[in-house]
Amino acid sequence: MQRFTKTQITGFFLVGAGIGAVAGLLLAPKSGIQVRKDLRKISRRTLNQLDDLQSDLRDQISDGYAQVKRMLKTA
Repeated sequence: MQRFTKTQITGFFLVGAGIGAVAGLLLAPKSGIQVRKDLRKISRRTLNQLDDLQSDLRDQISDGYAQVKRMLKTA
């Protein structure tokens, strides 16, 4: 019998949650137009959050690089 790692189990859970969320949206008692509008809104919000996260991460990496560079100069 195959054992799954915690990472695999977490991945299965997240995929299942995503499938459940999509199914819930598609089967909700809303019109197709409203569901598509909601999906676009969620997509835009998620993309904006990912852009912000990427920007923040880029800034942190740049700051860390500059700090290491200064430390190497003084050492």
